[in-house]
Amino acid sequence: MISVRNHRQLLSGNRIFFLLLMMSIMACSASKSVVNKKDVQIVKSDSDKKIKRDTIRPEDGVIRDDILKNQPKMDTVIWHDISDEKGAVNDKNSRDAHFNKKDSYRINMLIPLNSDEIVDPAASRFVQFYAGALLAFEELKQEGVSLNVRVIDTDEGSYQLERHLDELTSDSIDMIIGPFDRDQLRTLAEKCNEKQVYLVSPWQTSSKLTQQNPYYIQMKPNLREHFNKIVQYSLTNYKQGEVVLVGQNSGETKAWFQYFQDEAQLINKNKKEFFGSYFVNLDSLKKGPTAFYNLFKGKNVKAIILPNYSFQDENFVYSCLRRLAAEKGNKTFSVIGMPLLFDSDKVEFEFYHALQIKVAISDFVDKNEEKIKVFRRTFLDKYGEIPTTDAIRGYDLIMYMGRNLYHYGKEFAKYLSRESTSYLQSTYDIQRAYIDVDKMMDDPEHFDYYENKYLDIIGFKGDKWVKMD
Repeated sequence: MISVRNHRQLLSGNRIFFLLLMMSIMACSASKSVVNKKDVQIVKSDSDKKIKRDTIRPEDGVIRDDILKNQPKMDTVIWHDISDEKGAVNDKNSRDAHFNKKDSYRINMLIPLNSDEIVDPAASRFVQFYAGALLAFEELKQEGVSLNVRVIDTDEGSYQLERHLDELTSDSIDMIIGPFDRDQLRTLAEKCNEKQVYLVSPWQTSSKLTQQNPYYIQMKPNLREHFNKIVQYSLTNYKQGEVVLVGQNSGETKAWFQYFQDEAQLINKNKKEFFGSYFVNLDSLKKGPTAFYNLFKGKNVKAIILPNYSFQDENFVYSCLRRLAAEKGNKTFSVIGMPLLFDSDKVEFEFYHALQIKVAISDFVDKNEEKIKVFRRTFLDKYGEIPTTDAIRGYDLIMYMGRNLYHYGKEFAKYLSRESTSYLQSTYDIQRAYIDVDKMMDDPEHFDYYENKYLDIIGFKGDKWVKMD
């Protein structure tokens, strides 16, 4: 069963996409019954503008995506409940008896679809995520996985989560996916810990959101994991002194640099500092004759790390890249950094080659892979639109969680760390996360939550991004 919306005709936007999306939802079910009607509001970003969203939260390393608000309105929608009374058939004899398994699993999905004011549904990252998830639900049903799914529109800032906590976490619920709102996620995480219901966070991640909560699963690596990945890549590919950390002369930057040094020393078991450090003068970036003369003077620099992650630092990062490209001469080196280097409009194509840019990133999509091409064709045939990375992310997450529920039952999370699993764009390496490493050494069983640790280092080769490791 999937609880969904039945939309009236749209006044504007991509009507074909939304119509086919709703038809595909109905196709997932055998019978239909109206159980509830209510008007909802949906907020949609301006399709003519690219959303710039910070991927990492500074105070605690949260990975997040921001969406624009206050866009033009359109028709309201009405909720319909579409139920599959029989569900999928499970072959119990083929499954291990010692797992706590059920014939069917109940999932609540909280997602801000916000369709009342949507201009172009195909451009909404949450609608794309939802559309990809629906394709996964269909495929899982064909595999014999019976899921009873309730989709709840959290309506971006107006959904009153506290009023529905008991209902959302009732004894019959096996998993909750979402919400996007950070405060709602924190509240729900504590309730899920109390009620022993697994909560999966596809969008937000934070090392401070919850503690001692074995029912919370973060699907995106946090700030420290990005830094750790860059440290590991540096230690594998370069020698001591060949990699230089570059940033502004600030307390925050110094703290980042120290973290890199400490992590390298911990891995290398060497007290010597592995990385060089260089604080760039802002005035020299804007109007000085040179900004990086002293960086290269008498040194064999083979890589430069820019640890900036926020779009607030976009101009600084661009200025560094522009100066490095202008001053490099015949020197050859790589610039390694955060997803900002991949997402920023300011990072020009010529920088990718000239500076051999490499990025630590999760959910990398190689559009030339055959499995991605097949998915894109399937999505296009179904909805009449090209899928974004959010559609692929929604598909991957539901396939991963649905299959693990089917194979391992209600306590599936305990078995997620058995292996690293790859889907279309996502590779899941779910491990126990410890806020206090010392406590881990004392008692590994008392962990804080589960977290996906997987990241790729990608680089630009020829005319495309490729995985480097």
